[in-house]
Amino acid sequence: MKTVIITGTATHGAVQYTASGAALRGIKVIIPVDGISAESLYPEQYTVWNLANAPRISIQVTLSRTDMIKF
Repeated sequence: MKTVIITGTATHGAVQYTASGAALRGIKVIIPVDGISAESLYPEQYTVWNLANAPRISIQVTLSRTDMIKF
């Protein structure tokens, strides 16, 4: 099974839709919450909440921190 780590800016755009698209294709997604950003706090919080709670998407998404990811 494939796993991807997604970080970036414009959390409520690029990160959310990249992660959602991957999850809907059956790819496990890891989101380090300290590796995402937006122009204000609310879009960051909403995106994290949405990825953790959206039907079909949330089962493929793991929220983490960068210091917890080991290779």
